[in-house]
Amino acid sequence: MGYDAATLGNHEFDTTMAKLQKQIKIADFPWISANVKKGKKTLVKPYIVKDYEGFRVGVFGLTTRRTLTIASPDKSLTFDDEIETAKKMVDQLRNKEKCDLVILCGHIGDIEEVEGHETSLMIAEKVPGIDVIVDGHSHSLFTEPKLVNGVPIVTANEHGKIVGEAKIKITDGKLTEFDWKPVEITTEAFPPDAEMMAFLKPYIDKANASLKEVVLKTTSEFEFGKKLTRYQEMASGDVLCDGMIWYLNSIGVKADFAVFNGGSIRTSLPKGDVTRENILTMLPFENYVYTVDLKGEDVVKLFDFIGSIRQGAGGWAQVSKEVSYTITYDAEGNGKVSDVKINGKEIDPSKTYKVACNDYMAGGGDGYPLKVGTGAFNSSQLVSEVFINYVKTLGTVTPTVGNRITVIGGKLPE
Repeated sequence: MGYDAATLGNHEFDTTMAKLQKQIKIADFPWISANVKKGKKTLVKPYIVKDYEGFRVGVFGLTTRRTLTIASPDKSLTFDDEIETAKKMVDQLRNKEKCDLVILCGHIGDIEEVEGHETSLMIAEKVPGIDVIVDGHSHSLFTEPKLVNGVPIVTANEHGKIVGEAKIKITDGKLTEFDWKPVEITTEAFPPDAEMMAFLKPYIDKANASLKEVVLKTTSEFEFGKKLTRYQEMASGDVLCDGMIWYLNSIGVKADFAVFNGGSIRTSLPKGDVTRENILTMLPFENYVYTVDLKGEDVVKLFDFIGSIRQGAGGWAQVSKEVSYTITYDAEGNGKVSDVKINGKEIDPSKTYKVACNDYMAGGGDGYPLKVGTGAFNSSQLVSEVFINYVKTLGTVTPTVGNRITVIGGKLPE
């Protein structure tokens, strides 16, 4: 696409420094971030300057300090305060580089995930001299710029689904108009480039072939029946939730337990060879593994809610092995949860629990009361891919349930 620059985000630090440095080296554009330091120097360029006829533009980068807790940056790196760094960059670009227009290209986020998370909105409020903020991290989809302290803030959702198109008017070296809209990337709006499609074809063929890859062997079917994941604990739900915990542990995120809406599990898995395609059919939705931090009292409310979900509803919960509880249904189908244990202990109201779920649930999907949580972390890993990678480690599996959810009363589908 011919980028002028890219900013370091938290996922650049998911693996090793060597891998990151290799990626930086092979890129044909500069990486910029003014607050990621290796010793006294920035890891990459702090900013770039572009000269145009009649005006000069400075673009500086910032990376959220949340990276320190939601990724695994090398121990040699430090992350400076975003707001203080922004002030220094504005001074540098305005007074020393003599830029007419100053743009912040940030991986900061517009949603405050935890106390102390400095968002792009806060930077616009507290740092004078920035003309435009182009943001990322929160995966937000804006339909128009957010104006804070007269500064337009824009962001374009996630994964290249949207590109922001801005038209800027500069008069006498000053920004006088800023029109911006999100443009959806579709094959209709942007027909594929023939040369690029030819380049991609072997990869597409490889991807199609990968659907036939056997990733799991089973001694019997992972049953589904008439949507049984909406009625009772199921082996597919057990393995899925355990896989989410396994994945999070592998990246250094210690979740206390996982919960998953059974309605997102859509079919069975066969006896014998299970392919990648089988699993993508079972888990067809583009859901990502998330975590949120809940106070103990909110965990109590979470399980009260789980008990209130009627059998057959898509929100009916499947859980990881760290959890056990009983749901008792009356004659009218109303349920109530009791005897909840997390890691064998009753819920501690004074404790904060890290709960693994998916992005749909984290956003309140199926009515889940998870939006009250703090420290939301989007792993950007599809639930289906996490499941695939987990079952590859298991060898041959005999589908069983772990006696995590005891159902008293209730009624299974006929």
